[in-house]
Amino acid sequence: MNADRTRQVIALALAALLAVGVLVPATALAGDNATSFYFDDDEIAAEPGETVELELIASDHGDLHGNGIDELETTLAYESDVFEVVDVEHGPMLAAGDSDAEVEGSSAVDQEAGTVTIEQERTPSGDGATATDVAATIGLAVAEDAEATSETIEVADASTTLVTDYPQASFEYDATIHVDGGDGDAADDGADDAEADGVTLAEDANGDDDAGADEDSGADSSDADGADENGTGDDAADADSAPGFAVPVAVVGLTLALALLVARRRS
Repeated sequence: MNADRTRQVIALALAALLAVGVLVPATALAGDNATSFYFDDDEIAAEPGETVELELIASDHGDLHGNGIDELETTLAYESDVFEVVDVEHGPMLAAGDSDAEVEGSSAVDQEAGTVTIEQERTPSGDGATATDVAATIGLAVAEDAEATSETIEVADASTTLVTDYPQASFEYDATIHVDGGDGDAADDGADDAEADGVTLAEDANGDDDAGADEDSGADSSDADGADENGTGDDAADADSAPGFAVPVAVVGLTLALALLVARRRS
C-alpha cells in the first residue's frame, strides 16, 4: 500500500475516534444515572377525619463527573373525594452536601383535579445535590365521611435537572393509604398492579427473590433499605451508567476493524 493510501486510512480512523470522543462526555452526562422518587412509607393506615403525613423521598447519585441536581419537580395525584392537601413542607434533599445551600420551593394544589405540584431549586447550585433524603412532606386530610377504602397516592410526574442543565431520568413509586381498614378488593388490585409494574432495575438485574417478599410484607418494605429496593444504590447507578458507553465503544471497534480491512485489501 502506498503512502497516500496509508495516510487516508489513518485519517479516516482518527476522524471517527474524534467524533466518539465528543459524543462520550455528552452521553455520560445525560444518561449515566437516574433519580428515584418514592414514599418513606408506602402502606399507610388512616381513619376518617385524620390527617396523615407523607414523606416523599428523592434519591440521586449524580453523574460520573460528580455533578448533582439543582432542580426538582414532581406532581402527586390523589382521590379528591377522599383526601385534601392541607400542608406542604419542603425537605432538605436538594440542599445536601453544602451548608450554604438552601431549597427554594413552591407548591400548587388543584383540589378539583386531585393533584399537588411541587417545584424546588437549589440556591446556590454549587456542585448540586447527591443524596437520598426527604424532598417534601405532604399533609393529607381524610374526609370525615370517607368510607373504608384503599387509595393510591401516585407520583404522577417527576423530573430533576443536573447543574450542567442535563435532565435526569426518573423512577417513580406510589403509596397506598388504607382508610378505616381499607377496601380488601382494592388492596388486592393494588398488590397485583405493584407486582406487575413495581419491579426495579436492580431487582431485574440480580433476580432477587427478596423483592416479592418485601412487597408482601406491607409497611416493612419502606424501612431503611427502601433506597436499595428502589434502585438507588451504587450498584443500580453503575448499571444505569453502562448503556451510555455501549454505542461509542461499538463505534470505536467497528472503525478500527474497517480501517484494518481497508489496509489489508489495498496492501
